[in-house]
Amino acid sequence: MKFLKIFAIFFLAVNVSAQDFWGLGPFTNLQGYFKAFHNGVVRQLEYLPVKSFQVGDNLLGYIDNKGDVKVFQGGQVKMIAGIANNYVVGDNILVLSQGPVTSVWMDGQGQLLTNFGRRYVVTDSLVVFEDTQSNFVKLWYNGEIKELYGVIGDMYLPSSVGDNIVAFKAGGGTHFVFYRGRFYELDTYREQIKFSCGRDIAAFNDPVHMSFAIFENGHFLDLDPMHAKRFIAGISCVTYLDQNLNLHYYKAGNLTTLSNYSPDYWDANDHMVIWGEGDLFQVWDGKQTITAAYYKPERWVIKNNVVAFQNQMKGVDCVINGEVVNITNEPVIDFYISGSMVVLELPNKSFLCYTAGRKVRS
Repeated sequence: MKFLKIFAIFFLAVNVSAQDFWGLGPFTNLQGYFKAFHNGVVRQLEYLPVKSFQVGDNLLGYIDNKGDVKVFQGGQVKMIAGIANNYVVGDNILVLSQGPVTSVWMDGQGQLLTNFGRRYVVTDSLVVFEDTQSNFVKLWYNGEIKELYGVIGDMYLPSSVGDNIVAFKAGGGTHFVFYRGRFYELDTYREQIKFSCGRDIAAFNDPVHMSFAIFENGHFLDLDPMHAKRFIAGISCVTYLDQNLNLHYYKAGNLTTLSNYSPDYWDANDHMVIWGEGDLFQVWDGKQTITAAYYKPERWVIKNNVVAFQNQMKGVDCVINGEVVNITNEPVIDFYISGSMVVLELPNKSFLCYTAGRKVRS
């Protein structure tokens, strides 16, 4: 395995503008109406409470009061099934099970995955599922079904499934990465390797070379000559804590040291990283470090280009577009991120959405 030289390159970072009202914000109000924040306004979806719902960045799936499975996407509600015993929503796709029959729905079209399904994993553009008839673990990608590996005995799912990438151990201990329709063989190891898969990059500790390595753009490369203590892959980036407790961020050939002071805690997702040094709550947005608070928040959510966290008044602040924004100091029951929107549940089943620099109330 080649050792990666860290070098400077110029690249264009494409970010989704918050002015596009990216995301969906479903909620059920005090009257039992099921609504959603969409394109900066509140949309009425159902006049009766729904049984359940799940939301991604671009897709909302739910079971209505009668038990029908519906999706809200592109401003329209569509019924896709009359009954389902379970379903899972990714950012762009929905997978549902009707007994052992497992199907996927994407962009207005449904496709049968298997008549003998059981467990499955859903991400941005992938579905990994078990086929109990053939005892194979299979993968759905770009409308095609591929076999990952067969199992003799108890079936197991891959160790890590990212938005567009899967890392797994096949028969005989050979490890592979699936990316953009191709399989890349890593090596054969006795033990199960722990991977972290992001959207298009994977990270792992190499047990033979004792290095910390990544898979990027079809190549396996060593990033650090020693194992990392902890690592998280994101969107074209990897954050890791080295043996000396330094926190590093890798992206597109560049390695940035975020902290040399053994952070008290840290977390990462997609483009963003948060960590604590004493009383400082720091945020890295891929370009710069922002001091977001002078305390450790009790809770935070990281997704896309947004970090939302509970402030000292039990309300919610966020870091977006390089700025710290106070959304509300009202006590918040719950909050989540969809797209570039932050959706907050307030007391008495009222809701608040922060999107494109605006606050929209239910």
